[in-house]
Amino acid sequence: MFLSRKKMVLVSVAILAATLLAGGFVMFRTVSQGKDLFRLNKALLEEGYYMADFEFKMMGIVYYLDKGHYLEALSTLSQLHSRLSNRAGLNKVPQFASTEEELEFYLGLQNPKTGAFMDESFPYCTFNEPTENVVAHIATLARETGSPVQLKYPLRYLDEVNTPEKLRAFLDDVSNIGWLGNRFPETTFVFARSLASSVNGEGVIRESGLYEFSEVYEATLLDWLYENQDPETGYWGPKLRGTGQLARLDLNNTASIIKVFVDRNGEHIRDAYPLRYRDRLFATTLGVIDRPLPPEDALDEWHDWNIATTKGIRMLLRYFWADASEAEKQRAMDLIADHVRIKFERFYVAEDGGFSLYPDSQHASLDGTATMVLGDIGAFSTERQARLWGDPEAIIEDLGRVETFAITPEDLAVISAKPQVNSLRFYLRGPDYGNLSANVSALMYPQQTVVLDATELVPNVLTWLEEQPVSMGNWTSKQSLESYYSSVKMSAPRVLGNGKELEGVSDLFAWSEKLTIVAFDQLQIPIYRMEFVRPADF
Repeated sequence: MFLSRKKMVLVSVAILAATLLAGGFVMFRTVSQGKDLFRLNKALLEEGYYMADFEFKMMGIVYYLDKGHYLEALSTLSQLHSRLSNRAGLNKVPQFASTEEELEFYLGLQNPKTGAFMDESFPYCTFNEPTENVVAHIATLARETGSPVQLKYPLRYLDEVNTPEKLRAFLDDVSNIGWLGNRFPETTFVFARSLASSVNGEGVIRESGLYEFSEVYEATLLDWLYENQDPETGYWGPKLRGTGQLARLDLNNTASIIKVFVDRNGEHIRDAYPLRYRDRLFATTLGVIDRPLPPEDALDEWHDWNIATTKGIRMLLRYFWADASEAEKQRAMDLIADHVRIKFERFYVAEDGGFSLYPDSQHASLDGTATMVLGDIGAFSTERQARLWGDPEAIIEDLGRVETFAITPEDLAVISAKPQVNSLRFYLRGPDYGNLSANVSALMYPQQTVVLDATELVPNVLTWLEEQPVSMGNWTSKQSLESYYSSVKMSAPRVLGNGKELEGVSDLFAWSEKLTIVAFDQLQIPIYRMEFVRPADF
């Protein structure tokens, strides 16, 4: 029996309406439960559960939705919500008696069938990223024990993309999305970016020789990435099915892919693949960073903001800073200063000494602390600071030398009342301009501020890490943070406060013939210097 043209049109409209209604219902249900899942993820991390695969399970659900597998998406979402709510089948990370014991725990999380560190009931596209993250932690533990990096099972899942045809099919599949897949803070393009780790220097799987990537595989991946850079924005990201247009400005994944083409100094890595559209990359990134903050209750959006904004700042400073105009640099500095202030205001947990991944949390987290940019802006390295902002001795404004027997409030106000001043560091032996974090006798915050001086922050973070029972967050390991912050070498100075700042300064001066004060702004850049000395006839 054949339908008339009119009936066929009506049936088509009905099917379209039903599809839209189904999509709308699924979207509402997913967003509602998704928000609660991010709340559960936050709570479970604080309780010490292993959650390194959480984000990618969420993205697996987004993959199902984008492909129109609504029932599978809803079923998987409900099951995940139930498991996290009831703590059913979750691994609580134990207190390890030794590094060997910790290594054995993480090795035991590998799936014997696929080789991935991921639940095989989730889509294949989710397998690589959590595997790279856990293998990176395993490699760190192996180095500490002096043993080679070895897994219990081969990484068989990578066989599914080991030919040019299979690799391109996978990359195209996760990179072309529909309207529903574009409604979430992150898209399935993250899984295309994940494979780039084998050619951008981040891939521990390749570095450790755990899988043999062929030259043909590498060439195919490089070609695909080079072909898929957007010429208007310079960005990489998901494309809309049907139009092929860039679906969004994907800062998070662009910041990782760019490492395929340039090193930290912005120099080309491969002559055959020079980085294109540099000017557009800088301008686009400034625009993406300068965006409104997410709604208060949108933890998934805050999650994306925290990661993407941090990566954007790092990308600007590492790869494009040398070629930026003074106007672009000033705008970037203003945005970075805002970011630093927000991080301390909304994410720093003073009781712990670290940063959370979500705003106004009660506890700090490994992932949240990893997204702090003070090291990237030169707060921990004079060499990096000089490269970005200028040589300290050249940029510091000298406010003069005062001969006095006692420092008065008016004397101190000459430097402390300057509007840009965030903190004052006091030096009895004189500052070392090659390392202004050394030999700090005391520290003071002369004006109301939420931003800690680096010399106070670093010891706080290290103390928190020493007491931190969790060994791995969603993607950051405790060992990697300890290694990074331990290399900074800062001693906690005495902090002058509680309304007795001047008394503290006078005490310092009483024990020395000279006291040098250097003022720093919120980016930890030294901006003023002042010296107090006792008269020669003292």
